[in-house]
Amino acid sequence: MKAAPISRLVTCALGAALAALGAGSCFTGSDGLLPPTESLYFPTGLVVSPGRTTLYVVNSDFDLQYNGGTVQALNLAEAGGQPGVRELARAVATAIADGQDPAEVCGELGSTPNTNVSLYPGPCEPIDVKPFVQAFATVGAFGAGVTLLSRDDGQPGARLFVTVRGDPSVTYFDVPDDRDPGQIVSPCEGDFCLECAAAGDDQRCGRSHRIGENIFTSQRGLLLPTEPISVASAVARGSDPLVIAHQTAATASLVVNTWPEGDDTTPFSATPSLEYLLEGLPEAPTVVTTIPPPALVASASLAYRPGFLVSHRAENVLSVLRYFDDANASPPRPFLTKSDDVTLTISGANNDSRGMAFDTTRRDACEAECPADDTLTACLEGCLAEKVGFYVVSREPPSLLIGELLTEATREGDALAGVKESLSLDESVPLPIGPSLVSVGKVVGPSGELETRVFVVCFDSRFVVVYDPMLRKVESMIRTGRGPFGIAFDTAVNDAGEAESFMYLTHFTDSYLSVIDLDTRRLSYATPIASFGPPVPPREEQ
Repeated sequence: MKAAPISRLVTCALGAALAALGAGSCFTGSDGLLPPTESLYFPTGLVVSPGRTTLYVVNSDFDLQYNGGTVQALNLAEAGGQPGVRELARAVATAIADGQDPAEVCGELGSTPNTNVSLYPGPCEPIDVKPFVQAFATVGAFGAGVTLLSRDDGQPGARLFVTVRGDPSVTYFDVPDDRDPGQIVSPCEGDFCLECAAAGDDQRCGRSHRIGENIFTSQRGLLLPTEPISVASAVARGSDPLVIAHQTAATASLVVNTWPEGDDTTPFSATPSLEYLLEGLPEAPTVVTTIPPPALVASASLAYRPGFLVSHRAENVLSVLRYFDDANASPPRPFLTKSDDVTLTISGANNDSRGMAFDTTRRDACEAECPADDTLTACLEGCLAEKVGFYVVSREPPSLLIGELLTEATREGDALAGVKESLSLDESVPLPIGPSLVSVGKVVGPSGELETRVFVVCFDSRFVVVYDPMLRKVESMIRTGRGPFGIAFDTAVNDAGEAESFMYLTHFTDSYLSVIDLDTRRLSYATPIASFGPPVPPREEQ
């Protein structure tokens, strides 16, 4: 069935914004200049909200032309009669698949066919991002890592955490909980907001939302070390630990987010705090990621210490960290320990490791099949045998290191007591130069079912490499614009059982966003189908 014309999705608001395209492409710097709030500027991190209504974008103000960076909330679905980023991308992909002329497709978007595909890949010239920015807030310069937490006790609540190297701080935002898109719970009016006690025309976040700047908000009297670059979160009983890597301090810091207790149903009233600094790590920590616990841990209420991995730019090891909530102390004083090191020597020195990712597809599928009866615990224990893939990217030499997370049950006598986890690496796949990030996502396979792929962002060579873990080979190479940086996946199966999947990609060098089609059944698979900007080259090129 042929899709409705794209023009039906495009509103007057989009047309008006497109008429102003280019107005924000000339930047001048001066002390105290407010950052652009309706365009992207050296974007780094991306997060898609659980209900797929919002794409959160971190802009870093990398060249210090402004007095800070920004965090923006872009609508993915329709908002106030305005089509969302995903809706336009879907319409473009469908129109191309239906054989519609590219010039006609771009015209219905309010754009024109792309005349510079080598620099800005995609069928159409990038369109203005302004109509899609539903909320913004200003943070310090050099925003880097980002993670989103949803409350896990049946109550509503969601928080976004951003590491800001320029403060330094971890700035947090109360954001709408859209896990049920039909009944969004928001900390402010409307379905899009970034609540951070902001003030002024630039909506600059207040000090109360910048974790790590005030010793009196930390029970150990701590200040956040310099260069917080990456953040990862886990879920623990009664609190959510977040671990931050500091690239110049050989340190990992611990922030604990606690939700309200008892009858307090106000989902946004508790304050996160800096609890611990784990010093003496190997030099130049770069990326931190969470070790995914098996469902058996929560189902059987096992003793479990949430785990984190930290990669390093200067040494060929990964640091394994464990979180202790110290719940039996009064008051509790949570802390971190380094429990292990994983040496990386599989394809040479591997002294500059960056991103890491886990693939829990097989274990998740096994756990989903376990019946909710007396056999549940035994079934979940059996699922521990399912392979959990593990991936690390190394820049020296440029390679994807492949291994496995091994998990086994531990017992005290006959009673199930906990789980033991270990990591192994046994394969290396060559990559283009400059790999900087790896993530596991889903594509729509030839049969219409979701299939797992591993995506590696190669900043220097302008590629995103797509690796098929089942066939154990590189499936495709997505040509990007300059400086591909952050990625996020927008994947779902609708009520009719139809799957769709897109990938969002920030381009750091030219400050714009692209949408990649991840449906293998279409000609546009593994290519940019829509871009939002406009692209702005660095000042030295203007």
